[in-house]
Amino acid sequence: MRRLLIRPGAIGDCLCALPALYALRADETEIWTNGAVAPLIPFATRVRSLAGTGFDLLGIPDAQPPAELLATLRHFDEVLSWAGFSQPLLRQRITQLPTRFHFFHALPAPQESGHVTDWMFQQTRTWHGLQVEPHANASPGGRRFLLPQFAISAAPLVSRPLVILHPYSGSPAKNWPLTYFRELATRLQPLCDIRWCASPEDPLPADLSPDAWRHNRLDHLAQHLATAHLYVGNDSGITHLAAMLGIPTVVFFGPMSPSRWLPRGSRVYPVCAPQPGLPAAAIPFDAGLHAAQAALQEIGIPA
Repeated sequence: MRRLLIRPGAIGDCLCALPALYALRADETEIWTNGAVAPLIPFATRVRSLAGTGFDLLGIPDAQPPAELLATLRHFDEVLSWAGFSQPLLRQRITQLPTRFHFFHALPAPQESGHVTDWMFQQTRTWHGLQVEPHANASPGGRRFLLPQFAISAAPLVSRPLVILHPYSGSPAKNWPLTYFRELATRLQPLCDIRWCASPEDPLPADLSPDAWRHNRLDHLAQHLATAHLYVGNDSGITHLAAMLGIPTVVFFGPMSPSRWLPRGSRVYPVCAPQPGLPAAAIPFDAGLHAAQAALQEIGIPA
């Protein structure tokens, strides 16, 4: 069986999809996804950036899909795609190919409940027979088996634990105030080494930038994150990555629902806004401090 899996979306969307994609492996498996996530997927025969395939041209009137794209699609026995469900032209053009296509909604409807990872398992149960992610995937090692071999190394033995602070996300409403992150760093500094983390586009202040990890490549960032003893961040794709690595992860949630988007790992500590729908800025500083201290104490580090 030659199977192509097409999973679009932001970093967090795609990382939440990895367990289902893993369960959908065939004799030959190719995955087209977010180009930033592609280097993090070791279990496929081939992984490509979806943006570079020209797949979206199938849904654009008067656009001529590349001959290479059509030949590639013909190569597979089956294509499971979370891109193109609501594009009639794309789906019409696909019918002209001999390959079997199955289109899925990319994200659950607002009225649906449950975690997005479980929702994807339910979508694809016909192919793999699973309704939810196996409990073993939440083992103490996290879900590193879904990531390349470099992410399996344990945190090194050091005299001071390393704490990673990631104060950004894809939406300002998801961000705990930077002033609170600064204060948290000040409180933890006597016992821990602090390392800031941000994307190249994030406006990290100049005084925090010199030693910050700028994650322009997620595979490189994962190697750094795997050495941490604690990660503190907002509801973001990078937080999902930290949790997958099994790192104790404090995550601030607002206004999204943690029941749907909580990063999955063996040691995740959600800190939610006082009321549903409020931004993360509504989370008091003491709530974040206590969560970070509790996470450190659980792994034997007094805080």
